[in-house]
Formats: sequence, C-alpha cells, structure tokens
Amino acid sequence: MDNKLIMFGSMTSVMRARELLRRHGIRSITVRTPANLRRGSCGYSLKVGDSERAVSLFRQNRVPFVGVAAADSP
Repeated sequence: MDNKLIMFGSMTSVMRARELLRRHGIRSITVRTPANLRRGSCGYSLKVGDSERAVSLFRQNRVPFVGVAAADSP
C-alpha cells in the first residue's frame, strides 16, 4: 500500500470515484485536502492504498481528478 491522496475538482467526482473504488474492492477514505494541496481542488480527497490501480480505474471510467499526492501517516 502506498497511501496517497487523490484530489478532485468537485464533490460529485469524489462520490463517483469512491463508489467506483468500492465496486472494485479498493478501500478509500474521504478526507479534507490539506491547505497546501488545495489548488484547483474542491477541498476533499480520497485516501487510498493502491493509487496506481485507482488512477487507472478513474481514467478508464472518465472520472476526473486533479492530482495525486503523498498522504501523511495517521
């Protein structure tokens, strides 16, 4: 697991992405995007363990996202 934040431009995209990940057995957590990473994002991100697979699914299913960044450990 690589624990990454995937940032989105709208809350609708966050919800679509989370449902897509759930359907493919990928766990995710909706979190507030850190202030220093919010450029162009809606302020919410998904924290995922398998970001490469998640990003691939988003591209295949045309779910728009702003970017990917390292997540802080809990």
